[in-house]
Amino acid sequence: MPADADAPSTRPRPKRRDAALNNDRLIEAAREVFARRGLSATLEDIAAHAGVGVGTIYRNFASKRQIIETLYDAAIDSALADVQTALEIDDPWLAIVTFFEVTAANQARDRGLGECLLGDDAVGPNEHTAWRLVATLTPLFERATKAGVLREGVTTTDVWPIFAMLNSVYGLSDAAPDLWRRYLALLLDGLRATDRPPLPEPALDVDSFTATFSAVD
Repeated sequence: MPADADAPSTRPRPKRRDAALNNDRLIEAAREVFARRGLSATLEDIAAHAGVGVGTIYRNFASKRQIIETLYDAAIDSALADVQTALEIDDPWLAIVTFFEVTAANQARDRGLGECLLGDDAVGPNEHTAWRLVATLTPLFERATKAGVLREGVTTTDVWPIFAMLNSVYGLSDAAPDLWRRYLALLLDGLRATDRPPLPEPALDVDSFTATFSAVD
């Protein structure tokens, strides 16, 4: 028998099944909490939603940042999947519109998703992510440019600022939850070479506009 037969194994033990399930449960709870309240939600908020103590979170994650980074990776994958879906559309301009509309709708429904994609004090775009996004978006934009439907000079790097602008409109008015669609249409109108469609949502009336902006801190 080898001399070290009774020595403890140095191989890392696989994560226990219940621990792995707990991890997934906490990530899902964090995603749901961040979707409603944004990334400012606390670990206590996540723990309460998951029905566990804060100590359970710390046994699975070193910090809130680690949870956000996990969700950030998922958010980027979701955005890239939206690009691939758009590329399956034959019409080059409709493909561009679909990408922006689907991605914006997802962000409007999920505050945490939008904040993850656009970055905050805890996590944000890095060089690797930027290259992934540009590489994935390039075929979509090149096809539209070649078809002559995209305004001269528009590029894939315009995407991030557009979503940053839209992020300030999501949830701006309870009376008009889809108001972002109006401003997305205005932004898309600036990207298109010709054939500008009508705006899909009406503007706020004066009373709603005043009430909305007087409520903003």
